Amino acid sequence: MDYAYRIFNQVQHPNSFLWNSMIRGYAQSQAPEDALSIFKQMLQRGFAADNYTYPVLIKACCHLRSVETGRTLHGQISKSGFNPNMIVMSGLVNLYASCGRIELAREVFEEMPERDVVSWTTMIFGYVQSACYEEAFLLFDQMKMEAVEPNKVTLLSLLSACAQLQDLEKGRWLHSYIVENKMESVLPVCNALINMYAKCGSLSSAIQVFKKTPAKNTISWNALIGGLCQSGLAKEALVFFWQMVHSGVVPSEITFVSALSACARVGDLVQGRVLHTSITELQIKPDIFVRNALINMYMKCGDPDAALTIFRQTVDKDVFSWTAMITGYIQSNQLKEAFALFQEMQLSGIKANEVTLVSLLSACSQMGGLDQGTSIHAYIEENNVKQDVCLGNALVDMYAKCGSIEMALSVFHSMPVKDTFSWNAIIGGLAANGNGRMAIDLFTQMERLGSNIKPDHVTLTAVLCACTHSGLVQEGYKYFNSMSSVYSVTPRIEHYGCMVDLLGKAGLVEEASKFIDEMPIEPNLVIWGSLLSACRVQHKVDLGEKIAGKILEMDPKEEGAHVLISNIYAESGRWNDVRRVRSKMGERGIDKFPGHSSIEVNGVVHEFFVRDTSHQSNEDIGSVLDSLSLQLKDWCLEV
Repeated sequence: MDYAYRIFNQVQHPNSFLWNSMIRGYAQSQAPEDALSIFKQMLQRGFAADNYTYPVLIKACCHLRSVETGRTLHGQISKSGFNPNMIVMSGLVNLYASCGRIELAREVFEEMPERDVVSWTTMIFGYVQSACYEEAFLLFDQMKMEAVEPNKVTLLSLLSACAQLQDLEKGRWLHSYIVENKMESVLPVCNALINMYAKCGSLSSAIQVFKKTPAKNTISWNALIGGLCQSGLAKEALVFFWQMVHSGVVPSEITFVSALSACARVGDLVQGRVLHTSITELQIKPDIFVRNALINMYMKCGDPDAALTIFRQTVDKDVFSWTAMITGYIQSNQLKEAFALFQEMQLSGIKANEVTLVSLLSACSQMGGLDQGTSIHAYIEENNVKQDVCLGNALVDMYAKCGSIEMALSVFHSMPVKDTFSWNAIIGGLAANGNGRMAIDLFTQMERLGSNIKPDHVTLTAVLCACTHSGLVQEGYKYFNSMSSVYSVTPRIEHYGCMVDLLGKAGLVEEASKFIDEMPIEPNLVIWGSLLSACRVQHKVDLGEKIAGKILEMDPKEEGAHVLISNIYAESGRWNDVRRVRSKMGERGIDKFPGHSSIEVNGVVHEFFVRDTSHQSNEDIGSVLDSLSLQLKDWCLEV
């Protein structure tokens, strides 16, 4: 364009054709500012714009996404007394719609003395772009009433609206309309139908349309494979991927992203590696989306080293690259690596998103890392991260599981919007921290909300646990017996387990045993183990023997049952039976798993096992423990 501009400047009296050519040239060269600058020079030289000038200028404004420049141009058209044609008016509609001013687009549309299919389609497309889907369909109805036949772009816009709305009924109706108007063999329409059915969850219909599509292209395959993957049918997605390859259609970057996501969902490392090799063999230069999909696949499939290699090779890492690595580490219980990478992420200047932070808070919950959880909370506030319900729930859960129930309550009460998970987190947290009565009071508040928030099976588990921790036997029976009739929740094995635990801890061992006998479902090892533990506390040797026998019938190598019955015998002075149980444990190759505990000091979680001397501060720790033991002995003597 520089050369063209030099020649243009040598023309002493350029005509309208030359001005329009220069404006069009700059607009097509992705230089909209220069196109508008030439237009200003044209006006200053006394030339008037025409129906060839304005469409190009309007497109330039669209590229700039400048509604103010567009309005200035619109004003210029009105003031000049120029009578714009439908192309110019449709261009203004598109300009305002693409700049997010759909109401101005509709004003221009209504001012049009006549409208063709392009005008109608432009307005419908604008509504869909602005997520005004109902208005788009209403305008389509009006379009049909005025006997204007839609074109393929009209139908593509409306099918996109159905996909975004996930409105299968509207989608089927539109499909029927397409068939009636003999447009079902148009390839872009077929692709849009496949995408719509996949997004609406009707995969059988998507496959049916796909099979009828005459000349499938990459977009057709991508729509189906992506839809299957998003619907959780990862294995089916991979089957169609290989069909695509065997049919001779070359997969695109989008295809590989979907296929790699499918491998990640099913944990198929072998196919994932084959896909990685295929990307290299096809000489596809992986963009950030493909690289992120590879990182995610390797992390989900249990090869963090391969994921880290790709991550380190990626120059243009985005938040999704970091999140894939961090969440992958957390899911594989490599918590130290996850937090180290989060620190590196902060130093890189990339801000964490909600998914990253929810994963990190979940890790803090797992390891009881209150200091680290608190620092993440501070990060959220310092970086003005929008606290949606998921993030709020993760904070409540983290504080509750780390024992800071006051902060859990503070976050819970500050949440503007709460869902069932929010209530479950705080009720369960209160119960686990020994605040059973407060947990039940909060559950009562939850009930008062009516149909807005409904208790589910997790809520009832938390309530029954609250009753257990506070010894509220009658309340426990009341809630358990009301589950089906009042809360429409069918009791599951965990609810029966809570009741057995409640009765056992309240000393009602025989009642707990009777409760198990009357259960409509088969008790599991957890339930029997809970009752056996209660037998030890209540010194019920005979019943303990009977229960231990049942547990060992179910699992002869169950270590906990052997240890518990051995302890019951020991506390009753039956040392021969203790030796017999210990001998059986040796014969069966059962080792008692060493007890362990953890403590957080200055944001670092230290874990210790019984007889573990590997810690670097082991001698100092031993000295402190000896000192504490002596102090406790002195205190006991004083008492």
